[in-house]
Amino acid sequence: MSSSGSMEVLTSERDPRFANFLVFARRFASRPIGVISLTVVLLIAFAAVFTDIAATHDPLETLVTTGAEAFAKPSFSNFFGTDQLGRDNYSRIVDASRTALMVGVVSILIGAGIGVPIGVTAGYSGGIRDEVLMRLMDALFAFPGILLALMIIAALGTGIENVMLAIGITFIPSFARLVRGTTLSVKEQEYVLAARSIGAGGARVAARHILPNTFAPVVVQASLLFGVAIIIEASLSFLGLGTRPPDPSWGTMLNSAQRLISSEPMLAVFPGLAIVITVLAFNLLGDVLRDLLDPRLRGSS
Repeated sequence: MSSSGSMEVLTSERDPRFANFLVFARRFASRPIGVISLTVVLLIAFAAVFTDIAATHDPLETLVTTGAEAFAKPSFSNFFGTDQLGRDNYSRIVDASRTALMVGVVSILIGAGIGVPIGVTAGYSGGIRDEVLMRLMDALFAFPGILLALMIIAALGTGIENVMLAIGITFIPSFARLVRGTTLSVKEQEYVLAARSIGAGGARVAARHILPNTFAPVVVQASLLFGVAIIIEASLSFLGLGTRPPDPSWGTMLNSAQRLISSEPMLAVFPGLAIVITVLAFNLLGDVLRDLLDPRLRGSS
């Protein structure tokens, strides 16, 4: 056996988790769609975190301060041209990616942070507690996501902070129902029954045996809902309920472009493409993760 092969065996024996990660990484690398979508997501994340590096201009600078030409065509100095105020469209789209990803991350954290404990509690406890929690989740789930977000914003007021909270609340039922189903399956496993038979409390069983088994489906659900969060945020900003001008947002850019769509269609094309590419990348990444992490699909993938 070669030295590299023996080192891999030794590493696998010392740390099975690292060995499992290597197996997962090799299987993920064999999926071109997953690699491409992950690359796009990482590029968007880089643009969002390092906006000062990725952007070529100040996204808020207008022609009054820069002397730029309004409605300039795409060029080497302005990759996507300029808007009606002479602001660089490329830099505004890059800066808006920060808002989109921030909304996605915060809303997913809110939805999973509340929905996962509810799902574990309902699935593990059963009985009246399960009925009450799940009927509450069904009531929230009955509303379309955008409509529920609009109702919450109407009660709380406009602003990006309330948008993130509203979207996070709409995600709670999805995580709760997903985790409840996983909990119902896991709690009947022999190792869980053995832990309960030796006196392990409910909190200990949930923390050590149930929650780790919910990690994979929660990650897949989060990647799929990330794109939904971006669409809802863009929709609310388009309606004037999210990001406030002059701060860039893909939704507000589309709102400004609608009045000029006949004469300057590219003002709508570029932010629209940003939304499509970002949401598609997250959805494709979620599909690949589901195929690789779901044991029921693993054999056919």
